[in-house]
Amino acid sequence: MLSKLFVALNFRSDSSLSRKIDGFKKRYDPKYRQRSFPHMALLAPFEVNSSEVTHLRGELREELESFFYGHNSPIKLGFSGVGIFQSKRNNVVYLTPRYCPDLKFCSDLVTDICTSFIPANQKYKPNENQFLPMGYFSLLDNMVEVIEQLKMEFTLNSELTIDGISLYEQKNGSWLLKENLISFENTQDSFLQLQERSI
Repeated sequence: MLSKLFVALNFRSDSSLSRKIDGFKKRYDPKYRQRSFPHMALLAPFEVNSSEVTHLRGELREELESFFYGHNSPIKLGFSGVGIFQSKRNNVVYLTPRYCPDLKFCSDLVTDICTSFIPANQKYKPNENQFLPMGYFSLLDNMVEVIEQLKMEFTLNSELTIDGISLYEQKNGSWLLKENLISFENTQDSFLQLQERSI
């Protein structure tokens, strides 16, 4: 039996940019209710043997805790433009992320770990680039107004503060949180703290 998973950056929902993104999606994204949590996938969804999920979670958590150990400033993700991704089922309007070197390395690390768990007989097509989806549309006609509005409302120097990194699993057609792999707590003095591993 296979489990379908993905790993995502979770963003703080109390910032003005997060609220602005949520408001934009409510107005324009027909699939808002299915994908309303503030996140951005680090790699395309993938499938692993269900018996291997616990091992995958443990390896991801250990590597992320090691990678971010001693990090002492808030981690932010910036954006550099607007784009469209077209597939047979959907047209996705998105914001293009601008990774700092640490986040790029972290993304590559997560991708390498996850893809190493994909069974040899499973086909996996990685995305060339990851992005922050702003709306899913079946018809291109609906997107012209959305793209113009997106360009007007969002400046290119916008940043979102990362709250943590989580593993999600698909159940009955919906993506559900499987585990918070690492959480970042931004205190008043902006010192980054790692959440203790529960035993």
